[in-house]
Amino acid sequence: MDELDLKIIQILSKDADITTTAIKKEINLSIPAINKRIQTLKEKGMIKQFTILTDGKKVGKPITAYVFVVLESSSCVEPLIKYINTDVDILECSAITGEYDCLLKICAESIEKLDEKVMYLKKYKGIIKTNTMLSLNTYKYSPTIMPNCI
Repeated sequence: MDELDLKIIQILSKDADITTTAIKKEINLSIPAINKRIQTLKEKGMIKQFTILTDGKKVGKPITAYVFVVLESSSCVEPLIKYINTDVDILECSAITGEYDCLLKICAESIEKLDEKVMYLKKYKGIIKTNTMLSLNTYKYSPTIMPNCI
């Protein structure tokens, strides 16, 4: 990866829908060369996917919570992952260190719906403890991990 690849990633991280013509204006590289670099970044796995970001409030799910989960044993991880992959309101799941085993990021249309989800998790086989924290506001959200400059 060189400085041009880094610049392309920076541009795409701000607007994945940007045209190669617009990228060309910023980095002064031909459109075929830009397309080839983007394709190479995808093939190397540096760009995993292009996606959209929605506004939870505008799509009817203004509640965001982080749920810490303690599992009974490591054999409970796979069934939990299968379950969370079926629930579109569970946005993220990370294995973490410390007192808890997993951290879930959940969105919901109301506190009542969030409570239903958390209560379901508490009854889920293998989960022995949860701790829920509501997000009051998001001041920064950067879904793209930027590589260091070369």
